[in-house]
Amino acid sequence: MKKAIIVTVSGKNEGRVRELIALSETLGYTIVKVFSQNREKPDPRFFLGKGKFMELVEYVKNLQEKENGDITIIFDGSLKPIQFFNIYKNLRNINVLDRVQLILEIFEEHAGTREAKLQIELARLKHIRPIIKEWIRQRKIGELPGFLSSGRYDIDAYYLMIKRRITKITRDLEKLRKLREKLRKSRKKAGISTVAIVGYTSAGKTSLFNALTGMQRKIGEEPFTTLSPKHRAIYLDNEIKVLVMDTVGFIDYVPIEIIEAFYSTLEEITESSLIILVIDISETLEEIVRKISGVFETLEKVGVSGKPMIVAFNKIDLVMNRDELVRKTEFLKDILSKRYENIVAYVNISAKKRIGIEELVHKMSEVLSKELVKVVAKIPENKLGNIMLPVKIVERHNGFYICEIHVFKENVGLALKRLMKNNVQLITH
Repeated sequence: MKKAIIVTVSGKNEGRVRELIALSETLGYTIVKVFSQNREKPDPRFFLGKGKFMELVEYVKNLQEKENGDITIIFDGSLKPIQFFNIYKNLRNINVLDRVQLILEIFEEHAGTREAKLQIELARLKHIRPIIKEWIRQRKIGELPGFLSSGRYDIDAYYLMIKRRITKITRDLEKLRKLREKLRKSRKKAGISTVAIVGYTSAGKTSLFNALTGMQRKIGEEPFTTLSPKHRAIYLDNEIKVLVMDTVGFIDYVPIEIIEAFYSTLEEITESSLIILVIDISETLEEIVRKISGVFETLEKVGVSGKPMIVAFNKIDLVMNRDELVRKTEFLKDILSKRYENIVAYVNISAKKRIGIEELVHKMSEVLSKELVKVVAKIPENKLGNIMLPVKIVERHNGFYICEIHVFKENVGLALKRLMKNNVQLITH
């Protein structure tokens, strides 16, 4: 049994503590104790206040005497290097994780692509680099003798290895980012826009992706089952062809190194034409508000603003009655409208039971139709296959077709350029 102790200074926020316990249990830990302290912010030396921290040290020592097996202490926050050092000095043989390392361990379990694995490694190395630097500093002033039985050269060499590896991974991810950008440009040239599904982890994004596309991507209660974005083309009510994209789940208090490491993935959201924000409406209002805040903080860090957004209140089948659903959604609409400037619609759905999906598709069509321009063109019969745009044949003639082509406003220039290249005669645009 993997035993773990949770340490948090957010005792007033029970939802956050429950979330950390759930994240820990995802990795197979059994939580034997929660050390909680109500503080506005963590102690700069020990995370907990010194007195509470010494209680933790004493508890761990007593637990080690009574029970066999490894013990892990999981801190609900991003530990600073000096905090790691002070904790290590007092608890040398104990495995210590902070919130960042815990999340990255969960990411690692679900990483299925080379890009995802590189992103996780980059985030981990960026997180550990200042910690190793602090250990080196403490060793030089004689405060850390015999650290991990390593000599001076070993630690310095390890630090240099981390720096080199970060440089190498950053280059590799930049190559993958450029490839992803090339694919986006190809889609844009083809007149196809992207709808990005976003939301807090386990809100039901992948279930909605499956409901919209007919696919069967892996879903479950475990967080972060989606790490790499998945695209699938669908046709909306008015025969608009769009790519629906499933994205990595967001989470509260995500440090900048994770955002930076996954930027090439999250960047796709900034290039989308429409965002669908999925919210688990079955949770308590306090939890929903906390998670909404986490989602928008992440979107702001990535640089998403002003794009049209549809809010999908998911899991309505788990809400007790209609009155409760109305009360919750009306309360949240007020909060959401103040947080984001371009929410264009709200829809109640159950992605798993396919309730409200038709209404959502209709709303998507309505929103995207406003961004469409209709081009009527005379296309030579032998050029139709070269157009690579969503074409609707209106009339057939000997040697040519009269066609309607619906393209998004942002793509009109590229579409017209492609038509001219293929000797297409424009009738109206």
